Amino acid sequence: MSRFTTFILFNIFAYFAYWAIDRLFTLFGWYSNPKLGEDLMVMPTNSDIWLIVINVIFSTTIAYYLLHKIKETYRL
Repeated sequence: MSRFTTFILFNIFAYFAYWAIDRLFTLFGWYSNPKLGEDLMVMPTNSDIWLIVINVIFSTTIAYYLLHKIKETYRL
């Protein structure tokens, strides 16, 4: 698999993992304001920033794991 293909797949996996985790955080109501991310006038609090950092770490880890499993399964 070329480096460009690997880069694109990693970013696609990370995007969908981030989206799913963000929807989960919104469903549980963990963000301070439900309009966070939709309205530019809403400022995130410290707890919102920590949730975003946790989301980035989890989504990056999930994307790396999925990409590794694809490479391992298909021996690319």
